[in-house]
Amino acid sequence: MGFSDLGIREKLLVFFVSLICLPVSIATLRSYYVASGIIEEKTNQYSHDILYQAAKVVEGRLEKMEGISFSVAFDRDVQEMLLETSVGGTDAYRDTQIRKRIEEVLSSQVLYNGEVDAIFVLSRQGAVYELNKSKQPYGLVAGRFGAIREAKGGTVWFGGSSAERDVALTRVIMSVRTQRPIGYFIMYVDEKYLFEPLSGTKSIRGGSIVMADGGGRIVSAASKELLGRVLSPAYQDAYRQAYSFSRKRLDGVDQYIACSEPMRNRWRVITTVPVLIYQREIYWLRDSIFLFTAILILVSVACAWGLSLSLSRPIRLLSSAMVRFGAGDLSARAPRGGEDEVGRLSQTFNQMGDNIKVLVGKVLEEQRLKRDAELRSLQMQINPHFLYNTLESINWMARMGKADDVCVMVTSLGDLMRASINSRDYVSLREEIASLRNYLQIQKYRYGEKLEYRIDVAAGTEELSVPKLIIQPLVENAIYHGIEPSIGKGLVAIKSFLRGGDLVVAVEDNGVGMSPESIADILAVEEGGGGASAPRPIGMRNVIRRIKTLYGEPYGLEIQSEQYDSTTVTMLLPARPRPREGLPPEEDPGAAGLGAGR
Repeated sequence: MGFSDLGIREKLLVFFVSLICLPVSIATLRSYYVASGIIEEKTNQYSHDILYQAAKVVEGRLEKMEGISFSVAFDRDVQEMLLETSVGGTDAYRDTQIRKRIEEVLSSQVLYNGEVDAIFVLSRQGAVYELNKSKQPYGLVAGRFGAIREAKGGTVWFGGSSAERDVALTRVIMSVRTQRPIGYFIMYVDEKYLFEPLSGTKSIRGGSIVMADGGGRIVSAASKELLGRVLSPAYQDAYRQAYSFSRKRLDGVDQYIACSEPMRNRWRVITTVPVLIYQREIYWLRDSIFLFTAILILVSVACAWGLSLSLSRPIRLLSSAMVRFGAGDLSARAPRGGEDEVGRLSQTFNQMGDNIKVLVGKVLEEQRLKRDAELRSLQMQINPHFLYNTLESINWMARMGKADDVCVMVTSLGDLMRASINSRDYVSLREEIASLRNYLQIQKYRYGEKLEYRIDVAAGTEELSVPKLIIQPLVENAIYHGIEPSIGKGLVAIKSFLRGGDLVVAVEDNGVGMSPESIADILAVEEGGGGASAPRPIGMRNVIRRIKTLYGEPYGLEIQSEQYDSTTVTMLLPARPRPREGLPPEEDPGAAGLGAGR
């Protein structure tokens, strides 16, 4: 008879006797590693919370500085004067007036913001307008204007100079009239202004804290000699995750390295703390566990016989119930025992079974609600740049006295916004095309003769159901990434037709086209791929996710393009009539069997 053939009572006796031989070492080591893991987990959570709060404060200061850059870049006088200098022909007296007015605008920002050391505005012709409190030369931005231009008007931060001890905020100044670059904005901010929230962080406790940019270059630190240095390779793993906490050996000392989530400009806060600082308590805990384990074993041997008699039967019944529960029988319950530990364990198991059964139902409901919320979030996305540009165009037309054009623009924008916020998830193709016409009407005012469009809706498709605002992102991509970069006039053609039991909507433009790599990058969203360098990813990825979530395979997008020539994006949807109010197509009895898809 082997050990496995013994009964529970006999096994308990053998087990407790065996504990006499190797209990102390095993229990102590196990407890030590568990306690060490708990300390490390708590340290991880503590570091995350502290870094999150510190990064939030820093990010608020970054946002304040970006607000200053926005105020200057879109100041009416700065816009008009940079636009005037860009066409040339100004005399010396006018140049002096322009310089005086721009520097007055810069002075209004520097005087009330002591953390700003200098502000520069550069025209496209090379004129420099500045307010430099420190009167020192700055070179952080030298040779980096290409990166500034690539941001297309967005803010770009530079830092990392132990000599200057400043960080630079830059952006291309875009004309609100022409949406073309008319100059550059450069602001130098005292590095201590950003490090101040980090210097009071209590998580350091004998360690260090720095702030680094997206490339791992230190932009802020207590020791200013570190500014501009690149983090060692030991920190590179931290940059591969949104938040990271790791243990590494640096300079012969075990260290905890914590890296915050990226801030709005991709900068991160990084702390390095010696492990020993957090591990002192574990040594005391290890000795206490050793003594406690020894006492526990002696008591266990003395009580083994009595416990084996009272525990064997309830444990067998409880074990049987657990096996059935683990096999999927959520109704399995252990018999109600006494008030001892095993009895309470049985009661706890029964309560756990009841709770799990309730939680399974809740999880299924939460998954359904999460799916609905995700779909609504995707279909409610409106490009903020489009809205901002439209409002700027309305403002410009109003100033020019074009009241009729303002009325048309406002009406089209209002209808478009109304369509985006209505509570229906599905609309007819006719309604979707009406919203699309409003969108194209607005873009036509912005682009003028450069943009033409044609809409061809085949008979029999007007009343078919489509997800709300599903075509607009494709048209938007065609305009911004196809027509806008091209030299000649652009045409966007939208057409719909039936193919078998499916509805096909095609969006074609005669713009600059797309490379095969870009097409593969966009369509790779189905496998979770797609890189940040793809030319048209965001709107089209949202469309793909919505279609896949709503209808599954094989519905989605097909892209055909010839680079520097044209692009055709074909959307495939099931041909279903628009459902009754409040019902999705798959739950509407009137839609059953009518081109229900594959």
